[in-house]
Amino acid sequence: MEVVEIPRSPWRTIGLLLASLGFTAFAGWLIYAHPTIGRTAVTPGSLGEFEAYAGAVFFGFCTVLLAPKLFQRGPVVSVGPQGIYDRRLSTDWIPWTTIRSVKQMQIQRQRMLVLEIDPAADATLPWTKSARRKAGLNRAFGRHGYWMTAGDLRGGFPALAAAVSAGRRGA
Repeated sequence: MEVVEIPRSPWRTIGLLLASLGFTAFAGWLIYAHPTIGRTAVTPGSLGEFEAYAGAVFFGFCTVLLAPKLFQRGPVVSVGPQGIYDRRLSTDWIPWTTIRSVKQMQIQRQRMLVLEIDPAADATLPWTKSARRKAGLNRAFGRHGYWMTAGDLRGGFPALAAAVSAGRRGA
């Protein structure tokens, strides 16, 4: 089996960036205009105004994180006989021998793969600090493993799932 490499989709990334910019702009408009929407008004000092500020900060932060991804080149995820190399999660290959299972998970319309790792090998694997932090947070909420999303990958979730499934069979 050859190594399958999945790059970032510039169109999907642009879509995510535009959505994030739109939500940031909408939250900014709510803060600036203080409109009455339905039966509620976004008045100074209200919960609605607080939510608008929180939305502006959150989506503004998302925009800042997404912008550099437009200029990244090369594969984001590689799957081969030696394992999985998701550059968002690790700095090197995660061997198949340390992956206990790969499960599909869906939260609302977002599908992802969850890698369940052998606990004895987990500490020695080349996870990024961010991946370890997120896995710790997920454990606190009763969800174990490292999550591989596909929202910004070329081919989306079907391409990621097919590559991992083929790689697992070929290992």
